[in-house]
Amino acid sequence: MTQGDEVRKRRPTSAQYVVAGSVVAFAVAVFLRYVLTEAGAAQTAAFYVGIPAVVAVIVVLSAPSRSAVGITMKVITVLLLMSMMLLGEGFICVIFAAPIFYLIGGLVAIVVEKITKSGPGDDRMHAVAVPALVLVAVAASEGIVPATTLDGATTVSASRTLNADVDDVVAAWERPLDFGGTPLPGVLSWGFPEPLADSGGSLEVGARRTVTFAGAHHRPLLVSEHHWGEHTTELTFEVVSRTYDSARLAVVGDTTPISSWLTWNVADITWSAVDSTHTAVDLELSYTRELAPAWYFGPIEEYVTERAAGWLLDSLNQ
Repeated sequence: MTQGDEVRKRRPTSAQYVVAGSVVAFAVAVFLRYVLTEAGAAQTAAFYVGIPAVVAVIVVLSAPSRSAVGITMKVITVLLLMSMMLLGEGFICVIFAAPIFYLIGGLVAIVVEKITKSGPGDDRMHAVAVPALVLVAVAASEGIVPATTLDGATTVSASRTLNADVDDVVAAWERPLDFGGTPLPGVLSWGFPEPLADSGGSLEVGARRTVTFAGAHHRPLLVSEHHWGEHTTELTFEVVSRTYDSARLAVVGDTTPISSWLTWNVADITWSAVDSTHTAVDLELSYTRELAPAWYFGPIEEYVTERAAGWLLDSLNQ
């Protein structure tokens, strides 16, 4: 056996390159998560766009002879699953992060693979690929500085016609909402913080009411504690205005995990008699989106908060 043959024999196989690249990619992802968290940027596009883009680049460059997209998808899947065990992420966090991780990771993997496999004179490929990577880098900056932060102010609403007169509806709002008797519907039951109790309270100006949320479930030994913690948290409202057919409640305190996704601003309740035994009730919830990118998390948060508004109306204990 010649010396050249021995050197070639000692070279890592494609599978070993894939394993090494996967380990490096996961280590880099964990490091970036730590850096972004310490910098207060864990809810920005730098996390949800930047991390999968970096993972894709590392994976493709570590195994250029294999299917870049396929390997990237596998590595991202492992990264997401391990994040629940090692980083304390919750099921709902992983569910909502997965699509954008796969999308960005797949797109970057395709672009980087095309670049690495194209010849030095392939100007057409470079003319497309380089701007695509620059666009991803720009997208990853959303939320980092004011210049790249899009307005997150949003209002959602829900309406119900209740079998009660106006006085009964107002009285129902002043009692604790019936969380126990109204199961969380659809997406709200997937693992979001669960409301346990509502203190109730007057709808007169200055009155306060507090909603208590459950902590995360206890996790087994050797699995990282859920980042929400196991303790209960609270969302506190104060009535800031009242008319004969409406009330506005402003959020004056929020220790719930939801505050890392959005900032609640006000809840506007209006009611009007349909007839002597039916009352139309509308609830508007105003909040500021804290997650980026806006094109992805904006519609998700609107969908979820609209259902939350409807569920709150269904929880009125008449």
